[in-house]
Amino acid sequence: MKLKKILAVSLIGLCSLATTSCNQGGGDGELSGDGDITYDANGEVVYDNVKLKMWSVTTGDDAGTQDQIVNTFNEMYKGLINVEVEHYSRYDLETLLQNTIQFDTQNAPDVLFNHGSRTSEYNSRGRLNEVDFFFEKSKAAFDKADFAPSLLESVTIGNKAYGVPIDCHSAMMCVRKDILEKNNLKIPQNYQELVEVCDQAATLAKNNNLWIRGENSDGFGAIEWHKASTATNYTAFPISFGDMWVHEFVSYTAAIQNGGKIVANDEKPAWNSEETAKGLGVLRDWIFPSSTSTNKNAMSKDYGSSYDVGDAPFNKGECIFKLQGPWAWQKEVQTFDALLAKDGGSNNITTMNLGRMFALDQSKDYASKIKGEGHAITLLKHVKSYTKCCAATVFMDYMANYSGIEWAKRGHIPALKSVTLSDEYKSDSAYEKYVKNWGSPEDYVVVPPTKYYSYVDSYFKGAVQKAISSAHKDKNIKDILDKEYKDCLDYIELYSE
Repeated sequence: MKLKKILAVSLIGLCSLATTSCNQGGGDGELSGDGDITYDANGEVVYDNVKLKMWSVTTGDDAGTQDQIVNTFNEMYKGLINVEVEHYSRYDLETLLQNTIQFDTQNAPDVLFNHGSRTSEYNSRGRLNEVDFFFEKSKAAFDKADFAPSLLESVTIGNKAYGVPIDCHSAMMCVRKDILEKNNLKIPQNYQELVEVCDQAATLAKNNNLWIRGENSDGFGAIEWHKASTATNYTAFPISFGDMWVHEFVSYTAAIQNGGKIVANDEKPAWNSEETAKGLGVLRDWIFPSSTSTNKNAMSKDYGSSYDVGDAPFNKGECIFKLQGPWAWQKEVQTFDALLAKDGGSNNITTMNLGRMFALDQSKDYASKIKGEGHAITLLKHVKSYTKCCAATVFMDYMANYSGIEWAKRGHIPALKSVTLSDEYKSDSAYEKYVKNWGSPEDYVVVPPTKYYSYVDSYFKGAVQKAISSAHKDKNIKDILDKEYKDCLDYIELYSE
């Protein structure tokens, strides 16, 4: 991992050196001067028990891991900088943030740990401070060339950074390796191979020749092999628009891997294209195969837009693949260590990223790209103290460089290329076991900066829901996209411009 002289600030801040004070700064308009910053004799910012409040979009086990990482920072900077974290779900954070900034600013956070794709939208609402200015003051490291380009782009507006990328993540695939091996099927590496495996499994099941095992109520033990039922068609990879994995990640990934783009140069939607229609066609064929589709058998039942597929089919062996958040992988391991404890436990499953799994043409560079979300730390504009803003950049630098493998184990790949290439990162046993299967930060593509993010995102999801629903399966997908595109532009014109 890239080692930096991050402790230098601590040592300097603790020294009783001659200081110089500057006038209070902050406020609206162009940033200038030194504000309330005090420098020591070496020209370093002095921090004296600076308190930072951060609201974080992480919850559950993610929150616990993040708290441990932040606690290490607080110990390192004891007496200098202290960060207090409050955790909120992605569904609660936006409303809470809006209400607090508007009506209760004194209780608003100083920094946000949220999705970088919202940076431009936040800035258009006057919520954010640029961070480049304060990195120059604090002398904390911010090597922009080290960040995955897509992640850095998401927090950059007019060549100025309004946040620091910390990680990237997406949905991932869980694979029943034991079922594949028992039926002489291989782990697929791309869309064509995935379709082949799913078609072969469906054919074997129709002929009463597909071996499965797992959690069930049919009198079989979890490790006892038995034939899949012929009463219903075997669908190897269930998906549903009701799953967050589909509407947040898979639909975008299918579009991107087939040449589609999400945002145009004017920050308005760009997904009304034949390329995006081709990608969504892959998902429609997934559920409703036609005479022209790559797959000859349905890979998923039509679960409907409000249905969450859940864990049961995968645990029972009623499917071979499922979508999941990588932060849940450790739970998957625990489940199968218990379920198949008498025969290999979690060695019977593996995890994969979504690269190449929806691309019709594997020769294209974009075939391997994965739509991701990137967490970033942003600095809110109501923070008037330049010293506090500088302290925030020290914390941002730490989080980008030192979250490392512990945060990656939770499914969050570091945004810094140097971290993912470091010996410390790669030497951890978790890297070899599963983290490496999720790829590098450069594999991920996040939604480019747009102040219309909420509209671009919500209308695209509306198009996806229609494209893969039984109610619209006979309608041309490009026509669906065009209609949602027009409605999106109309809404932007009415309410945003």
